Amino acid sequence: MNTTELPPATRKGSAVRSTADLSCGDHIEAVYGGAVAHRGQVIRIAPGRELFWITDCPGGTRRLLDLTEFDITHL
Repeated sequence: MNTTELPPATRKGSAVRSTADLSCGDHIEAVYGGAVAHRGQVIRIAPGRELFWITDCPGGTRRLLDLTEFDITHL
């Protein structure tokens, strides 16, 4: 596995259905098409728009995620 690939989805935590289920500092996993697309810590939330930002691991890149496009779970 090279450094840009993420391990398989874990699905251990609770599902995130709305930004109301998130808090800054939460660790999440974003799955798209059955594969982990992003994993990281929530750093900002746009309530009512179903958008939030994470610091992606590995690499520390800031990512904007849309709850309507990913299956999100808490880690």
